[in-house]
Amino acid sequence: MTNTSPKILVVDDLSDWRKTLSGMLAEDGYDTQAAGSVAEAVKLLEANHFDLALLDVRLDESDENNIEGLDLAAKIKDRWPNVKTIIITGYGTPNTVQRAMEPDKHGKRLVQDFIEKTQTDTLSQVVKRVLAQ
Repeated sequence: MTNTSPKILVVDDLSDWRKTLSGMLAEDGYDTQAAGSVAEAVKLLEANHFDLALLDVRLDESDENNIEGLDLAAKIKDRWPNVKTIIITGYGTPNTVQRAMEPDKHGKRLVQDFIEKTQTDTLSQVVKRVLAQ
């Protein structure tokens, strides 16, 4: 019997958040793997099929611009276009949200949705909606 649960990659530099988010998604029946850096995430993406990537915007505490997660989202969109992405952050600014959600010249957004870490109670609903798109 094969596992048909959607596979989700959780990328966050903080191990507590990786565990929390992965645990919440596993409770909902998703198959999850977690990465703590862009490099680790890329290795997992190269070796596995994922349906969705949940990306923290700030993947390095020294990233004052809060864009490492958006850069990873752009890389995923380019190299793995079938992987849907959701940005999650505690550092959401209007410019970050706008950059993540603004359609490109082809009408496609960088990510499918955006969640603030203070709103993880909506994670299950957002993931379900994005996977259904």
